[in-house]
Amino acid sequence: MSSQKWIYRFGDGVYEGHADMKVLLGNKGANLAEMASIGLPVPPGFTITTKACLDYLENSHQLPDEIKEQIELGLGWLQDTSARRFGDPADPLLVSARSGAAQSMPGMMDSVLNLGLNDDIVSRLLKKTDSKRFILDCYRRLIQMYGEVVLELDELIFEDLIEDFRIQQGVKKDIGLSESGWSQIIEQMKAEIFEETSQPYPQDIKKQLYDTIGAVFRSWYSPRAVSFRAIAGLEETGGTAVTIQQMVYGNRSEHSASGVAFTRDPSTGRPGLFGEYLPNVQGEDIVDGFHSPHALGEQARLARGDKVGSLETRMPKPYEKLVKFGKKLELQFRDMQEIEFTIEEGRLWLLQTRAAKRTMKVAVRVALDLYDEGLITRQDVIERVPIDDFNRLTQAMIADETSVDILTTGLPAAPGAACGQICFSCKSAVERAKSGEAVVLVRDETNPQDIAGMHAAKAILTRRGGMTSHAADIARAMGRPCIVDARFIELDRQQGTLKVGRQTLNEGDWITIDGSSGHVLAGKVALKTPDLDEYGKRCKALLEK
Repeated sequence: MSSQKWIYRFGDGVYEGHADMKVLLGNKGANLAEMASIGLPVPPGFTITTKACLDYLENSHQLPDEIKEQIELGLGWLQDTSARRFGDPADPLLVSARSGAAQSMPGMMDSVLNLGLNDDIVSRLLKKTDSKRFILDCYRRLIQMYGEVVLELDELIFEDLIEDFRIQQGVKKDIGLSESGWSQIIEQMKAEIFEETSQPYPQDIKKQLYDTIGAVFRSWYSPRAVSFRAIAGLEETGGTAVTIQQMVYGNRSEHSASGVAFTRDPSTGRPGLFGEYLPNVQGEDIVDGFHSPHALGEQARLARGDKVGSLETRMPKPYEKLVKFGKKLELQFRDMQEIEFTIEEGRLWLLQTRAAKRTMKVAVRVALDLYDEGLITRQDVIERVPIDDFNRLTQAMIADETSVDILTTGLPAAPGAACGQICFSCKSAVERAKSGEAVVLVRDETNPQDIAGMHAAKAILTRRGGMTSHAADIARAMGRPCIVDARFIELDRQQGTLKVGRQTLNEGDWITIDGSSGHVLAGKVALKTPDLDEYGKRCKALLEK
């Protein structure tokens, strides 16, 4: 066997990497190793290095035997730690395969969950469990993600299929679908795969695993990932790591949940746990924009008028641990963190952490607060808030809020204000922006394929999604004002209209987005540049010393 080390294990008391190994293990893999080293509850797994990705891409998209041998050893270790076997029909080990570049690229590359299921295993599990819906939900998620990621099928094929079943059964959410409904959906998904590819959905679980690893490696050069790196000024040559991790299940029951937490409010920088969750789902549902998540904290729930109970009141013990672990992660990484978590039957698991995306205004406040708390130095502040970026700090705001026509209100996902002409497609947004027009991208939700249109737009408005959705996360990273969950608007992209009550706007009409208040305003509204706030003035003085 080669002396080259291709995988690094973490969890269950083992940590073969650390946070400074991001170039080799990717941001996700390096941080997971660091989390395991300080005793946080991380599901065990192993990270396949970025070098393996580059080797795969340079080797005609083939994994050399020596890399496969180490993957098999890692899988064997996972089986030992979990006391489950990959492919065991009685109690199978299921794993996820997630991408992870050295620098965070949220949503730009691919992941697949629930690997390790096939028709035979599912059939046997259904015969001996009362949790039939849980088994079927895991299987349809695997087929759906495998179809989209590995086979590169249009995600709308599967989403439209599920939507049709929801309409047939008269339910508004996936959780309302019956077991028979999910069984029919699974069969139709497999039929769609055969129709699109002329190949049946694979029943060989090892083929599923290795095909997925290859697909995640290839996603390094997906159009959306290439576009994101060009926009963000990131290196093209680094490759992505792949993290294989034991599944934990936020969709097991009503006592389970998945969510995203920030150690500080990403829209304001205010200290304290902030985020969203959904009960009885897996993590992809939080950020996909098709769902409207709920607030973690009770105070935040009351502020946004959410009728569904907060995590703080529904699952107080996991919430308390999440607060505690969030503080521990801030101390360890000396920065505001974004944490993905799962609660399985009341037990909290942390799936990953990373430095949270933020606007420049938030970056200033967080840097100064951390400086005041003694976690970072003045030099750290200078590095995190370069003077050239600081000079672009002030975000536009509405000049006269007493004379505006408020169309509707959504969640204020990214602060600032901008005016533009409505565009319902990314292609239209890019073309209009190239012609010098100011545009606002208006969508039901955004996904990673929309990165070019989001960059071209002055602001972003979505009808669905939450404060931790893809649209919100990318808008904050790009410094674009953004409103999500504007649920009272009706979009008809074929007709090119946006309706709110009796008022109708057409593509090309002007609207104004106030991402600080969540107000969607009719027409082109006067904006102004505000003076520096107390944090801005303090930071300026610190930078100019």
